[in-house]
Amino acid sequence: MGNTTPKYLLVEQHIKQGIKHKTIVDKLPGERTLAKQLGFSYMTIRKAIDNLVNEGVLYKVPTKGTFVASRKPAKSATRNIGYFLDSSIRSGLSSPYYSLIFNALEKEAALHGYSPVYFSEINEDRPEDTLSKVDGVIVSCFPRIENSIQRIKEHVPVVAIDNASSDKTIPSVIIDNFNAISDTFTYLHQLGHRRIAFMTGLSDSDVGKNRLAGYLNGLNKYGLDIDEELIIRGNYTFKCGLTGAARLLELDSPPTAIICANDSMALGAIRRLHHDGLRVPQDISIVGFDDIEVAAQIVPALTTVQAPINGIIKTAFAMLHSQINGEPIENRHVALAATLIPRQTCATVVEVGPAAAVS
Repeated sequence: MGNTTPKYLLVEQHIKQGIKHKTIVDKLPGERTLAKQLGFSYMTIRKAIDNLVNEGVLYKVPTKGTFVASRKPAKSATRNIGYFLDSSIRSGLSSPYYSLIFNALEKEAALHGYSPVYFSEINEDRPEDTLSKVDGVIVSCFPRIENSIQRIKEHVPVVAIDNASSDKTIPSVIIDNFNAISDTFTYLHQLGHRRIAFMTGLSDSDVGKNRLAGYLNGLNKYGLDIDEELIIRGNYTFKCGLTGAARLLELDSPPTAIICANDSMALGAIRRLHHDGLRVPQDISIVGFDDIEVAAQIVPALTTVQAPINGIIKTAFAMLHSQINGEPIENRHVALAATLIPRQTCATVVEVGPAAAVS
């Protein structure tokens, strides 16, 4: 062994080689036993094992020890895949976005001979009552349900979507929300818009935070000042779109365009604008996010950012299937690009003297 390689990396290499050549099978020796065998400190062993747990090579069972992930004993297959959506989500599976998620999961699961099982609560005393019915779970992750995600992880493989888990050993598939909104800002700027408002999502997760950050990046990119009056703190609801648009219309200098963090708020904003006698996009341009079914059906059809629903589910299912079969996952954390779909709710701004007109 060379002297320039960090000791913890030498330990990682030793463990990986042991797994490869089957000298380490199923359960690892205790950390202090390994330290004595290899002649390294206990803390060096601990760091190496923690790194391998984060990579998914190993997994820990409290009070029982550390095990080789590919050797994780599998329970009897149910051919069911769970989808966990926290009960605090408004409308649950009836919401436009999550219905798309579950429909995509139904189709992907069927391709592989699985059936989806939806649940929104876990019996804290007897989580196995639910989890014994599934081989693995895809979770719409939010910080407030991290404890529930850990309970799921104790029983079956799990993959997080929407937000990554704080537990980085849990694979995740998310949307590149930052660049999606930043690119949308660029699109509107190229149409001549300078007073661009933003209706945020909830700030209790990375989805909401990163979409707002993308908007702020757009302002910075084009040297535009942050105007707090143009930032409406939203909650993804149609009602919020109504009230948010009303507030923006009360400004001395209303925006010429509004980016909404989801389609429901965009639809609410359009309804309010029409109520007040304004035309979309001739008076104000509107952009949504998600591309729910109704977005293409309304008149005018909504310009929106299309969430890569099928890609999210296809990738998440593949990750989960690999875990169920004890196979390694090459890339455990994936961010998928979202695509702007221009339709009929955005128009070009033409400068006319000191004011701006929309064409």
